[in-house]
Amino acid sequence: MTFLRRLRQYRVYRRLVLSYLLLSVATISVLSVVLYALFSDRAVKEAGRSSRQMLTQVGYTSDVVYEQVQRITGQLLSDPVILSFLYAKEDDKTVAYAANLFLARIQGIYPFIQNLGIYNLATGAYIDTLGLTPDPGMARREETSPVGFFPRTVSSLGGSTYQMLTFKIIPERSFENAPESAIVVDLDESYIRSTMRRIGGSSRTFVMDASGTVLSHSDPALFMAHLSASEYVRRILSDPNAEGSFSERIDGEKQLVTYVRSPALDWYFVSVRPYAETIAGIDELRDWTIFVAALLALAGAGGSLLLSGTIYNPIRALLDKVHPASGAGQSSLLRLDEYQLLSEAFSGSMEEARTMRSSLERTRSALLDGYLVHLLRGNASKFEASAELKREAEKRLAGASLTVVLLKIDSFKTFRETTGAYDRGLYRFAVRNIAQEILGRSYTVAAAHPEEDETALILVSDAEKPDGQLLLSLGEVQDAVRRYYRLSLSAGIGDPAASLGEISGSYQSAREYLTSRLFLGHGCAATARTMPEERDRRQVRYPSTVEKRLLEAIRLCRRTGIRQEVAAFRSALAGCSYGQAVRHIQLLALAIVREFEPMTEGWNVDEERLYRLADEVRDAETLDEVEKRLTILSFAVVDMLEDNRKNLGVAKNAKIVEEVQRFVREHYAKHGLSLEAAAEHAGYSSGYVGKLFKSMTGTSFNDYVTHVRMERAKELLAETNDPVAQIGERVGVYNVPYFTTLFKKKYGITPSKFREQAPF
Repeated sequence: MTFLRRLRQYRVYRRLVLSYLLLSVATISVLSVVLYALFSDRAVKEAGRSSRQMLTQVGYTSDVVYEQVQRITGQLLSDPVILSFLYAKEDDKTVAYAANLFLARIQGIYPFIQNLGIYNLATGAYIDTLGLTPDPGMARREETSPVGFFPRTVSSLGGSTYQMLTFKIIPERSFENAPESAIVVDLDESYIRSTMRRIGGSSRTFVMDASGTVLSHSDPALFMAHLSASEYVRRILSDPNAEGSFSERIDGEKQLVTYVRSPALDWYFVSVRPYAETIAGIDELRDWTIFVAALLALAGAGGSLLLSGTIYNPIRALLDKVHPASGAGQSSLLRLDEYQLLSEAFSGSMEEARTMRSSLERTRSALLDGYLVHLLRGNASKFEASAELKREAEKRLAGASLTVVLLKIDSFKTFRETTGAYDRGLYRFAVRNIAQEILGRSYTVAAAHPEEDETALILVSDAEKPDGQLLLSLGEVQDAVRRYYRLSLSAGIGDPAASLGEISGSYQSAREYLTSRLFLGHGCAATARTMPEERDRRQVRYPSTVEKRLLEAIRLCRRTGIRQEVAAFRSALAGCSYGQAVRHIQLLALAIVREFEPMTEGWNVDEERLYRLADEVRDAETLDEVEKRLTILSFAVVDMLEDNRKNLGVAKNAKIVEEVQRFVREHYAKHGLSLEAAAEHAGYSSGYVGKLFKSMTGTSFNDYVTHVRMERAKELLAETNDPVAQIGERVGVYNVPYFTTLFKKKYGITPSKFREQAPF
């Protein structure tokens, strides 16, 4: 009994046996149920078809009866004796007798007619063949047509009771006057009932009209019963089809309902048969089906044991390898799940394989990215890469033209300060994927990250130069990154390279073209065409006049003037090359800090904020940012000045200093201009004015006088052709060597050299 030992000892064997057993039993059960249901359904449909044929025969019989009634009516109306009785003005016994004999002859011909009667409603005369009591309602009954039909129960003069289906014919119908005569044809209801019983067998059959009133029923007690309240009757009456069948539970038992409608009489012939009787021996068939299914299930159980034993052997061998402790030396595994052991071993192996594969893929991708970065920088020879990796890179980048597209994140300094290193890596990965997906539609693309804020895309094309579609694709990349990640990208398209050895040149040109972002703004796409005049631009001198006016506006706290001078400085930068613009921006930021930094010594000012704002000006990436950050820096200085001037003493001192500065600007040309003269003009001692001037402006009185004189000398040198000595005298310095020394010390260049370089 090996299989019993296995069932008791091994959980995996129990699961195998149970699985196969359930599968076989379920399959056999489903198959048996389906076959039984199909056979039953087909048998029921056949029974319904047979029943409808039977009812159709009954309906045909009723149609024939109706035709005979019409024929009988025609015979009566064509006989003069009957007409004499119907339209007599007085009751004539002779005519009545003759009419009665004629009615008796007609009835003898048709066995389904139980009674024939005629009414003379004008005289009240009435004769019939059965001797029934006259129906006074014949004159009052209001039919909508000359022929009326209704079931009725009547009694004879001898006391007998009859169930009849009555046709009443009005020979001459008048819608204005009451009828004068009527012909009554009474059909034997039992004749129709016996006909249905003879054809329908033991099933319940009945005839009903369109209102649900029973005209004939296999149960005589239900004659003239109203069945319209029954669900199955309502379903029959609402069906527009002339025949049909369906199953319905009636009085707690499932029944097969079949019906046929007679269009001539608008009668419904209905058969109601117990569902179990539709198929002969259906219970026996069901029992045999269950018996055969049970035999097949037992056979399936035996097959399950055999199949499970066959499959278990390799599973057992595999289990011994992955879990040696479960070998033959162990007597029972009831507390161990062998499937779980195999699953854990397999999952562990798969996880190790996936981890190793993932590590290899990451290592390979990192090596390839590193090799591409060194290619872009032009030092690939210093990168130790395998020959296979180099061949893979050469294979991926094989084409007639290689073009580097450099994507740079705008405002990267702010982005780096507000985003962690891990998130920045995710953003770079997303930008790389989006760019590769969109550009990969038209090119073979390899990507690398030479710098933290850069994504370099190497496009491989069979054409010598990228087509115009590239700019449209780059715009799509920029729009997608902006829409999904709210990041702005600027792009630089380098010059095409013919081989991998020249790819660094394409990368350098892309970086060079991308410097035009300063003038084009964020989100630009820079190419050689966007900066055609970059190499031909002449040297633009530093806008010192704008600087002077800006510093003056800051001193006087004129915000409108500050905006005007900053805008003028931006306009001056628009004509510069990138290198010149960067130097000019740095010089102006340095000038503002140098001019107003001394005031931080005596006032309660955050000097670090001043340096930070100056650094932001120097880090600006576009002219829009330069203008904005210069304005912020200038306004910050103005805020510092205004905050310190709120104090009454400070305001008074500032007024004294401004008066002294105005005095200097008006008398700088006088050779004897001194601190004493300025102090006397302001009404204070020279010692007080000197200290006050130094603390308020950060510079001494003499240095300020020299500054004013040199600024004016610089203007005269640029605007006139006067000799240097004469210009020195005009600004109050009569010693030419001393004037030259002062000018060179302030501007780093002699007056003569300055004049040579000054634009005219």
